[in-house]
Amino acid sequence: MCSYKPELQATAEDFDEVKSLIKAGADAIVLGNQQFGNRVCGDFTLDQIKSATEWLHLEGKRIYIMVNAIFHNDHLKQLPDYLKTLETFGVDGIIAGDQAIFQLLEDLDLTLPLTWNPATLSTNYQTLNFWHQRGLKRATLSNELSLDAVIEIKQKVTFPIEIQVHGMTCIFQSKRKLIRNYYNHIKKEYHPNQTRFIKEDKKDDTHYPIFEDINGTHIMSNEDLVMIEYLDQILEAEIDGLLINGILKTRSYNEKMVSIYREAIDTYLNNPRNYQIKKSGWRQAIEDIQPEQRGMNTGFYFKEQIY
Repeated sequence: MCSYKPELQATAEDFDEVKSLIKAGADAIVLGNQQFGNRVCGDFTLDQIKSATEWLHLEGKRIYIMVNAIFHNDHLKQLPDYLKTLETFGVDGIIAGDQAIFQLLEDLDLTLPLTWNPATLSTNYQTLNFWHQRGLKRATLSNELSLDAVIEIKQKVTFPIEIQVHGMTCIFQSKRKLIRNYYNHIKKEYHPNQTRFIKEDKKDDTHYPIFEDINGTHIMSNEDLVMIEYLDQILEAEIDGLLINGILKTRSYNEKMVSIYREAIDTYLNNPRNYQIKKSGWRQAIEDIQPEQRGMNTGFYFKEQIY
């Protein structure tokens, strides 16, 4: 029996999904408010965050709050009170990527554990060690890294690191409201909740989801990251956090993904040989419920992804 146990993290859209994902096997839930978080699955108020925190802690689980917006001066007017309130709730940490967060935490004398997630900038151990000396407690590595690079970083740092193992990844963000502007340009009514895709004329199988929130426009990957068949390499390297990003997915889909990865992780930790026997079955289970327009790949972990 291996003493190492990674944290299986999942994103949630609302309190009901928080509960269902924990029941499915998640160790921690990632959520946030659109005002301070980019690409949050839902839009939790402070009261809802408090309720989720209290419930999760009663269940012995953890909660991380996304504060990963690109901060402008307007953010800095309300962010201090938001952070102070999160600390009073006792959340297990915040996830941020704007360097201003280090100065804010110091100025406010807050002890909120910080997961450093600067997206494409989290690519080498020297950068991470630099920010660790200034206060980060955990780090989320860039999705553009190969698995070999992830493993090397793990060997060169002394704090927990996290990676995404399943779901959509963001390939573009703009602060501008590009969809709304386009609809204004063509003089058509804009419906914010309508599902939209960017499609290449030369390829019938390309469907890049695109959506807006108060932080701007986000274009997501054409295919979903699926690492179920390679978890053994990740777990052998003792990566600390494994994230299932459930954005733009149904609750039933996210529940199933959490349960599959939970079973796969526990199987490997108990008997790696059984993991090898069962991994093709888990892959098939994912294929069975994967949306028809969503392909699957391993992202940049083996340099397969192109965009």
